[in-house]
Amino acid sequence: MRTLHRVSTKALILNKEKDKILLIYMPKNNDWGLPGGHVDEGEGLDRAIERELYEECGIKCDNLIRKDFFMHSDGKIILASIGILDNINIKSQQDGLEGIPKWLSREEFNKIQIESVYRDFVLNNWI
Repeated sequence: MRTLHRVSTKALILNKEKDKILLIYMPKNNDWGLPGGHVDEGEGLDRAIERELYEECGIKCDNLIRKDFFMHSDGKIILASIGILDNINIKSQQDGLEGIPKWLSREEFNKIQIESVYRDFVLNNWI
C-alpha cells in the first residue's frame, strides 16, 4: 500500500545574482515544480528539505529560511523555504527519476506551466 504524505517541503532557490531560480522539469507531464518533496515519518522539516534538495538537485543550501505554507491543489500542505546558492552546479542524484533540475531566468519562468500556488510563491518572493 502506498503511503499518502500530507506534508511536503519545497524551496525557492535563487542564484547569487538573483536572476535565475532552480526548478524541476518533469518531462512525462511537460510540467515544472519547485525542488522538494515529502516529509518522511519521524523526519524534521529542515532535514526533509535538505534531503530532497540533495536528491533532486545534488545541492546543499545552508541558508534556507522557512518562509510560508500553503495548500497544493491535491490537498497537501506545502512548507516553503527560500535560499540563495553560490554554486550553480546541479546534478540530480536520482538520474532524472523525479525530474530534471534546471536554472530558469524570469523570462523563461513566465513561459512555463507550473502549479499556480508555486507560481504565486515564486513571484511574491523573487527579489
